[in-house]
Amino acid sequence: MKRQTPEAILAGFEKRVDAMFRAEAGKPLVRAKKRPPLAPERGKFVRSYSYSIVAFAARCLYLGEMLDEANAALIENAQYYLDNPKSISDRDSFHWHTEIVLRLIEMYGTCGSKQAGWITKETEDIVLKPIWLYAKSCSWLSKAEVRQSKTWHIYSSENHHVMDFTIHWHFSKLANDLPTYRNLMYDDGAIAEAHYQAWDEYFVAYCLERARKSPCVEMMNEGYNGTLIRGFYNFYDFGDPQVQKASGQLLDLYFAYWAQEQIHGVQGGGRSRIYFDWAFRHKPEGAMAPLAWLYFGMGKQPEVRGHDVNAALSNYRPPAVVADIALDVAGRGRYEVQQRSQGLGKQGHSFPNMAVPNKPPNKLRTDGGGILRYSYCDPAFIIGTPMTEARPSEDWVKISTQNRWQGVIFAGKHDARIVPIPRPENHRVASNQFWSVQCKGSLITQKLKFHESAAEMIVWMSNEGLSEPVEENGIVFVEAEGAYAAVRVVRGGFEFKEETFGVTQPTGDIVTARVGRTLFLDNEYAPVILEVMAKSDMNGFDTFKKKVKSCEFSMVEYVLKYRTVYEDELTFDTSYNKTPTINGTPVNYAPKKVFESPFLNADYNSGIVTISKGKRKKVLEF
Repeated sequence: MKRQTPEAILAGFEKRVDAMFRAEAGKPLVRAKKRPPLAPERGKFVRSYSYSIVAFAARCLYLGEMLDEANAALIENAQYYLDNPKSISDRDSFHWHTEIVLRLIEMYGTCGSKQAGWITKETEDIVLKPIWLYAKSCSWLSKAEVRQSKTWHIYSSENHHVMDFTIHWHFSKLANDLPTYRNLMYDDGAIAEAHYQAWDEYFVAYCLERARKSPCVEMMNEGYNGTLIRGFYNFYDFGDPQVQKASGQLLDLYFAYWAQEQIHGVQGGGRSRIYFDWAFRHKPEGAMAPLAWLYFGMGKQPEVRGHDVNAALSNYRPPAVVADIALDVAGRGRYEVQQRSQGLGKQGHSFPNMAVPNKPPNKLRTDGGGILRYSYCDPAFIIGTPMTEARPSEDWVKISTQNRWQGVIFAGKHDARIVPIPRPENHRVASNQFWSVQCKGSLITQKLKFHESAAEMIVWMSNEGLSEPVEENGIVFVEAEGAYAAVRVVRGGFEFKEETFGVTQPTGDIVTARVGRTLFLDNEYAPVILEVMAKSDMNGFDTFKKKVKSCEFSMVEYVLKYRTVYEDELTFDTSYNKTPTINGTPVNYAPKKVFESPFLNADYNSGIVTISKGKRKKVLEF
């Protein structure tokens, strides 16, 4: 069967969207449960409830069916928040779905661009009321300033901050044309026109800064990043030309950033905010999985979910070059990815309520380095880590240090992976857990003494997609579909057993992390070496074992010196005092390029990004 071109696959977007919505045609509204508050004094946790409402309404409006029921559902959702105002400014409920309501008004409201009047005037009036209450208390002009912050002052976590300002921009845009709201004063004393102008300018600056200095502090987190970009579709479809251009280019950049470090939709590379129960599995229902199917035909057709409605209804499409990168795993070949990422700064107030104008935000500093995301990509595997300076926790903002992830994913039918990581004490959250050095498929890592809430170092191996591990000469060897891997603990022994980690979520639910075979280190600060090599480079498993066993290493005082299976020489100071070296050169945490790979390139602070593969190329000029 002839392989479809990237252009042809992208052209199938509308058919896939239509199939997704029509698969649920005629079905009644099924409301998700309203959950108890996540903490005392907070509103109920109703994110899923609101998602179920807006997903139902979007499906009805898209198909032109059950319009009375769709209007009633939107009114019901808005009335819940009017009756329960604590949930309006709570960071875990209201702003997660509100940009979808604003989109539906733009497309189907009284002045709708798609089908005007399908959302009635009565419905529109009611659903705007809680949005106004959110905007008037949670939007203030100093939050939108760019001269000092350069958009790197982040209120709450990164994805919350973006969801928040997306609503402020969009509501002020609509309010500026509505007599009911045009002249009402926000809590900061300004009116909608001033807020709209401020957030318009802020968003363009935000996009430029992400192209200049890295897109995501919550590094390569497909859940939170997929949530972060949802509002960008509204800027793209309903903003003025400058805003539309900035949004479209940032979406292009994001999907290129994602595409080159995944295999068939499974994400690799160094990441952050990967909660412990997420660390060992790909989430097929996660934020990026539906988008991978909608744009690139990857995976299975998803259900209609409130989280993904914006993308499904947007006019945005990734460029063909990005689709080519995403889909052609074999054709990408073997390559390295290096990226700067932001994370240094001053931790701000961690608040469950978004209406806190007098509380300090997280203040990222972008005047230095701190993190070099490195991945080595082969059609058979992707191994990566965030190489960081060994710094105290107070040097970082927590959205960067929380639950950093490193390891290897393998190609194949199963979610095969190896994850060397300090276990969180509560099996959910730890911060600043490790540091590392990597060159090609060779990684050395160690638990940091500066950690917060980390227990012993473990190396987790999936049962799925990997052979039964074998131990020889104190080294654990394992085989994947297209690669071999080896784990060596440099100092002290380890215990090897199957382990199930139970995790209690903030909702009270108990989640069981995926069962896997786990190495528990006797010495929690012992360095761990992970070696991964494609089978195509080795003449059998025994040859790989022999080569790993022959790799020379020594420990001079606290410095580990190691020659890898790729014949590179790494040094790693287990006392944290010296920067690791690769072939005699210290790791540069602040390289001249913010993006560097065969497919994605940009100089730091330039704002000009090149995406290319073969004859396809797109230059983004932010």
